[in-house]
Amino acid sequence: MPNIILRITKQSDKIFKNEDICCYCLSDSLPKALFDEAVATGKMVLVEGNKALEKCKEYNLDGVVKEVDVSKPLKAQVKALREALKKKTLGIIIPARRHEAMLAGETEPEFIAFYSNNEDKDDELISWYNDLFLIPLAWVCSDKQDKEKNRDVDFMMVSAEDF
Repeated sequence: MPNIILRITKQSDKIFKNEDICCYCLSDSLPKALFDEAVATGKMVLVEGNKALEKCKEYNLDGVVKEVDVSKPLKAQVKALREALKKKTLGIIIPARRHEAMLAGETEPEFIAFYSNNEDKDDELISWYNDLFLIPLAWVCSDKQDKEKNRDVDFMMVSAEDF
């Protein structure tokens, strides 16, 4: 079973302590106390959202997860993030499509996360990606049932609500 990246998006979400959780990814809109609680677990803590870079620096977090705009040049977006983060972790979220996967792979983030609404093609795409790329792959779970699927990925990004 893949490791879990637990997404905390609401103030009411719980910071679960579980050995399957390798990392917490918190929304930049949450209060500092939730970030402090996640940091206290000793696990990696990432931040996502429009102000993720600011929060990462302000709270001295491990890195940023960013859903990139695939209608704009991907390399430029990731390059700007990489320069701002320096040696901190960068994960990018993209649609589960080959073209975007190839472009994202060229930017060399620490991990790439796919999201999809095309269940018929998901496993095929994951297999193709794993054959070509060494960059760890995460799957953004859309619901509780998606979390239960046996996907050949390194990480499952699961909301606290569905954990």
